[in-house]
Amino acid sequence: MNVTTAGIAPTTAHVFENYRSCFQSYRHRVDANCTNVLRKVIANHRLRAAKVVRATMDSMRPLLLSLPTLRVIHLVRDPRAVALSRVLGIGGSSRGIYTLQTRKPKSNIVAEASLYCHHVTPDIRSRLALERDFPGRILTIRYEDVLDNAEQQFRNVYRLIDEPIPKATLDELQKKAQYGKTMHLSTKWQQNVTYEEAVTIARECAEFFRLLNITAVDV
Repeated sequence: MNVTTAGIAPTTAHVFENYRSCFQSYRHRVDANCTNVLRKVIANHRLRAAKVVRATMDSMRPLLLSLPTLRVIHLVRDPRAVALSRVLGIGGSSRGIYTLQTRKPKSNIVAEASLYCHHVTPDIRSRLALERDFPGRILTIRYEDVLDNAEQQFRNVYRLIDEPIPKATLDELQKKAQYGKTMHLSTKWQQNVTYEEAVTIARECAEFFRLLNITAVDV
């Protein structure tokens, strides 16, 4: 039993274990025959980027210590927008996936937002500590800020890595940000979150908003 199978039926856990074992056999074959091909290509480039979804900011400390040229970008998003995206994206099953069935949350959106803040707030505290120890090597970006002022945020990224931003890249990034703004991706939650839900989220995510110096405005 591990974190992948914890809390699920034995028959389901067995299926996952079989899948993991099968996948692992392919993993060994990939490592033996293919990984070096990709590694060589990556090694030949001076600038490399990796998006790591499940890493924590605590795990960045040993990397920052061992890799002097490493730069870290911490991406965060308004918990109300995250919650709405998860609920709408997964539908009625979202509560079963992201929250405990026995918890009986006030609403899926409140539960999702609270869960997000529960995981991200410690990351923000860790990031603030890392910034004191590694000044100039960490940048925080809020999704909402990208949509509000895409050019400035993208220039901040390239300033972090001490590289000029190619005009074609800036144009393409601004185009994508404009699409997000047109689709109201940073404000859609305001039409879908009730006043009571917004107040509850503001209370349960108070430290998140405080650390980011954000006022959790009412809807």
